[in-house]
This record gives sequence, C-alpha cells and structure tokens, in this order.
Amino acid sequence: MNRKVVVIFILLVVVIVAVFSLRFQRTFFVFSSGNGNKDASEGINFLVLGKTGKVIGWNFAPDLADSIFLVNYVPKIGVVNLISLPRDLYVNIGNEQFKLNEIIKRNKINEFLKGNLVEMTGIKTDRYVVIDVDFVKQVVDDLGGIEVNLPSPAIDWASGYTMPTGNRHLTGEDVVWLVRNRYSSEGDFFREKNQHAVIKSIFEKYKNLGYFEKAKFVFKALPLLAQLEGNINVQEFLTPAFNVSNLRFNDIVFDFSTEILQSSGVVVPVGTSSTSTAYILVPRAGQNNYSELKDFIQSKIER
Repeated sequence: MNRKVVVIFILLVVVIVAVFSLRFQRTFFVFSSGNGNKDASEGINFLVLGKTGKVIGWNFAPDLADSIFLVNYVPKIGVVNLISLPRDLYVNIGNEQFKLNEIIKRNKINEFLKGNLVEMTGIKTDRYVVIDVDFVKQVVDDLGGIEVNLPSPAIDWASGYTMPTGNRHLTGEDVVWLVRNRYSSEGDFFREKNQHAVIKSIFEKYKNLGYFEKAKFVFKALPLLAQLEGNINVQEFLTPAFNVSNLRFNDIVFDFSTEILQSSGVVVPVGTSSTSTAYILVPRAGQNNYSELKDFIQSKIER
C-alpha cells in the first residue's frame, strides 16, 4: 500500500468520524442545520462574531463582539468575500438602539440576521457562529504560528508594547493581542484590517499543509469546534476543507476614506444617576439608512 493510498484512507476515516460525531452526538449542538445554504455548491453565507476570551487576561467585556464578519463563499469562482461590519455602528433592532457589538449581549443575533444584515449587505443568511479568541489562539498555536506583514506598527498605549512594521512571526498570544488592538488613528478600522490579515495568514498556513497534516489538524479541531456557539452546519465544510488550493479571499472593509460612515456620539446612562457620551458610527446618509453601505458592499463583492 503506497503512501497516497494510506493518506486517502486516513482522510476517509477522519471524515467518517467527523460526520458521525456531528450528526449523532448532541454535544455538537453548534452544528445543527440552518434553513439556508443546504448545498455548499450553491455558496455558503454566515455571520462570524468574535468575542473576548480569557487568554492573557482578556476577560473583560466578555459579551461584546470584537469582530463582526459576514462570510460569503462563492464556490464557482473559488472566492470568499470577507465583509467586515463596523462594531461601533449604531443600530436599531426592535425597540432598542445600541452599538452593533452588543448583539451577543442583548441576544439580538437572530433579529439582526433577519433584518439589518440584509439591509446593510443585500445578502441573506440565517446562520452564525460565535468564536472566542481562545479558539483563535489555539488554532494559531496548533499551526506553529503564522506570518503576518504589518504595513504600520501596532502599539498598546497603556503598556507601551509595540509590534513593528514588516513581516512578523506571530504566536497565538501575539495574534490575540493584534486582533484586539485598536490604538490607531483609524480606530476599529485598523483592528478590522489586521483581523483580515490574520485570517488570510491562518488560511495560507493551513493551505500549505500536506493532506495528512490537514487531516490531523481538522481532527484535532473538532473538540474546539464543538464548544462554539451558533447554528452552522460543519458538514458542508468537510469536503472543501481538503480542497482549498485555489481558494482566495476578497477583503471588504469600511474606513473613513469610503466616506460612507461618520463618527458621532450618543448619551448613555452610567450607573443610576449619571450619563456619558459614547462614541458611535452612523451612516452619512442618516441613522438606519444603510443604502450606501449596501451599494458599497455589492460593488466590491466578487461573484
């Protein structure tokens, strides 16, 4: 039996075990099927919410989303449109007004998917996954670290820690720090761009693994995947996971240069007897008017 046959056999075992586990074990509740995207050949859409974990002391504001992505996979051209939605965007959902990063805390994810998301992007999905930075740290470390090219330095104003420009080899702990850092004139837009760079670097590292190494990585990741919150169906990804050589990302990120969003402030209560002004982003066209956001995203999407 040659090496190729052995690798194929191992991959089949991994896939069979994974499918069995995800189909029949209730502990893998996160992967229950949603209503849409039944066939991966027709494309996959889902929302990704990244939240703070407990690694390296990041245990404050655990219910706020540090990153909000819409993933739009177009298999016929092998493209993942990775769309960042600004976490400081001020939204109306139901009778409540709040920053988009509070949809986990306020239990408004499903309402957001049914209404605001379509208005903002023109893309429909009923599925989402919440990823803790502990998961990201573990994935990066399991890959042996990743390489990221920083076009500008990332600086922590509180501690003075600086990640210089240029090519950097990052551990899982480095990545957590980078994807949460927003001390820049661009604010959260700086963080979003670095998050995209990290995602693509993780993908490139995985893509360059051999078949046997991919199988080991996927199998090792299954227990981690079982701990995530959401309603995506991981079975759709089992076949694509081993066939990613030609897959590429298309980044769609807002910043002030697009002139679609503008900064503002809103008065919020602090405690029981005082108020404060919170920084927010609102569409230039007016609060809750997402027409320009949608047009921008649709103009950038590769189909």
